[in-house]
Amino acid sequence: MPYRQEVQLKQLLSESEEQRTFDLVTSLAAQLGMEYFAFTPTPANPSLYPKFETYSNFPKAWNDCYQRCNYRSIDPIVAHCHKSLLPILWDDDTFRETPDLWEQARRHGLRYGWSHSAHDPHRNESLLSVIRSHTPVNTSEYYEMAAKTMWLCNLMHSLVFDQKSTKPVLSARETEVLKWTAAGKTAEDISDILTLSKSTVNFHIRSIITKLNCCNKTSAVAAAAVNGLLG
Repeated sequence: MPYRQEVQLKQLLSESEEQRTFDLVTSLAAQLGMEYFAFTPTPANPSLYPKFETYSNFPKAWNDCYQRCNYRSIDPIVAHCHKSLLPILWDDDTFRETPDLWEQARRHGLRYGWSHSAHDPHRNESLLSVIRSHTPVNTSEYYEMAAKTMWLCNLMHSLVFDQKSTKPVLSARETEVLKWTAAGKTAEDISDILTLSKSTVNFHIRSIITKLNCCNKTSAVAAAAVNGLLG
């Protein structure tokens, strides 16, 4: 990897200012021969990451078109990256079932490139696309550069989720109630175990559900386990 890229990657590791991060990734994409990039993080639990943004220099007209037409719901790139960590090329074969989306993307200069995903044990996902308007991607370039962008995708994923995380804080009593709930105990059982009224136990359960942005205590236990809140 050229010296300049190494320097910028080191800067990226320590960068916390969003505009500077955007500028560094734009520069790195350009050094890989790509005009455009988009990095989209998707948290498993949005309440834990309230200030997420997509880093992208895609044309604004394309972004507006993509939102207006709800292309995300049929985007084969999104579908592939949700279930696979393998890179995927932007080409006719990939978009064969969504020709209108593909035609609109090409009209906006998004013609040649590929996308990667990054997943983590907490079920958070990220998608990185690097695209240009000219010169098809050949096999040797794809294999060489995809390894670099895969590494960049995983680096960005780690940086974004580490910096943006706002893990909810449960009180000691809420944690106790949650652990007994996870053990299969009912509110009545927990009230006996902790010497609390049943209404107090239910109050704590409602508070836990609210803090974890869940719909019931079962999903709250699952969310707590994923986020390491059960100890």
